[in-house]
Amino acid sequence: MAGARQLRKQEVADAVKDFCALHPELAYRPNEAGLLIVPGDIQVSCIDGKLECSDLEIRGKLIEIIVMATDTTPAPQEPTRDQQSDDRPTGTNVPAVPRNGQDKGKTGQSFDVDTWRGKQDRTYSVAGKTAPNAFAASEEANRRGLCTQIMDSGRTHDLVWGHVRVVEPKTGQYREDRVSHERATFCLLKAWEDANSQAKYQKPGQPQLIIGVADDNMPILNPDVKIKGMPASLWLTMAVMRSWSFADRDAITKAERRAELKMLNREWREDDEINLELEEEKAVTEAVGRKG
Repeated sequence: MAGARQLRKQEVADAVKDFCALHPELAYRPNEAGLLIVPGDIQVSCIDGKLECSDLEIRGKLIEIIVMATDTTPAPQEPTRDQQSDDRPTGTNVPAVPRNGQDKGKTGQSFDVDTWRGKQDRTYSVAGKTAPNAFAASEEANRRGLCTQIMDSGRTHDLVWGHVRVVEPKTGQYREDRVSHERATFCLLKAWEDANSQAKYQKPGQPQLIIGVADDNMPILNPDVKIKGMPASLWLTMAVMRSWSFADRDAITKAERRAELKMLNREWREDDEINLELEEEKAVTEAVGRKG
């Protein structure tokens, strides 16, 4: 357990670096108290040899990384009798051989960040078109040395938002974007997305999952169907509420992706936005034609 011994600040810094490498949507920077993980302004410090983190979930992840790094580091060897007796050269020390696959971490397999990064999806498909996802945009932005600043973010009972600026340090040029989620719309879209996705797993002969539409346009699920051991309606409520609890992070991630794509001279608009603009242009053209 990482808390059983005194930690060094460098160990904590290395853990934060590895954690952000595993989550390319996150970044970190030093401050007076230690390190700040953004977005989210998560403070990480090493105080009196103990790891302090403002986010308990991330603290647990950092402890896992520290424990894994400790388990995979060969223990220092005691000097031989000849090495203790005088200062004459005694040759090169041979590193200790890891015991019982220590170099493979908890899962029994060695972990390499570059290998993990190479396996990540970098695109998603919508309406037959392929677009770069947040991972791909962040990866290219990091390669070009772009800096991300969260200008504003927050949440109320019914609204969450994220306002992000991406800056080119060499020229000072920047682009911004803002994404917001309204609770009712977000939850309605998420409910239908999850319900339709789960309905695809229903096999022939099994009860139908979606049996109607409620007055508020939410899907009505079959009370006789259970998902993950709970009634389908309860499962859907839990899934939607879990997504809403992270909706502010989602808004920041999407705003960052859009701002990065603007800086990279890539299409940042979603298909719905493009279609809406095309419809507006068509309506304007038709109106002008009628006046002529």
